[in-house]
Amino acid sequence: MIKVSNVVKTYGDFNALDGLSFEIKKGTIFGLLGVNGAGKSTILSILNGLTKITSGNITVFGLDIEKDKRKIKEISSIIPQNLAFYDQLTVQENLDFFGKIQNATKENFQRAVEINGLKEILNQQARTLSGGQQRRLNIAIGLLNNPQIIYFDEPTVGIDPKSRNEILDSIKAYKNLGITVIYTSHYMNEVQKICDKVAIISHGKLIAQEPISASENLEKRFLELTKENHV
Repeated sequence: MIKVSNVVKTYGDFNALDGLSFEIKKGTIFGLLGVNGAGKSTILSILNGLTKITSGNITVFGLDIEKDKRKIKEISSIIPQNLAFYDQLTVQENLDFFGKIQNATKENFQRAVEINGLKEILNQQARTLSGGQQRRLNIAIGLLNNPQIIYFDEPTVGIDPKSRNEILDSIKAYKNLGITVIYTSHYMNEVQKICDKVAIISHGKLIAQEPISASENLEKRFLELTKENHV
């Protein structure tokens, strides 16, 4: 279980996170829904040990976010919005390179390739891939360390609907492997499709937290927030 308790993150006079609290059960897909600037990327950065909290408490599978940072990193992987591979290398070469860094096993490599549908494009240079294929390569690299937790930071931004659906379907497969997934988005239809539970955040605060079975309530609240942010 991941437990975020009354977390505050300030940058000078700006509160990026303002008393944020939520819990994520092991082996579930948890959605963080919010408009741009809501604080989604900030909490992901904190959960991955890249940013320190100002105050509050976070435990990840019983490990303290500050005291056990190294152990948490070993069992986690973050898939960033920005593509993080070498575009002059082939798909195979990228996976080999990052696999060596992460001490990936042959089994981990094969699983990353299969889940993300990369088998037919292993010999293509990354720069020649479509936007959706590049996103799938980005995700595959994040699977190489056999993580127990995967954080997705809006991985479908800027890709076509077909590629988006393929990526969402692959993410659902991670749950079947027992992986805990935290997925950030500003698309309600995405979290409705893949998530077990969703938290809506705005200006660093928790606005609502419901199982996806209550998605009508979530959708109504999110629509209200969207309108407020465009006033």
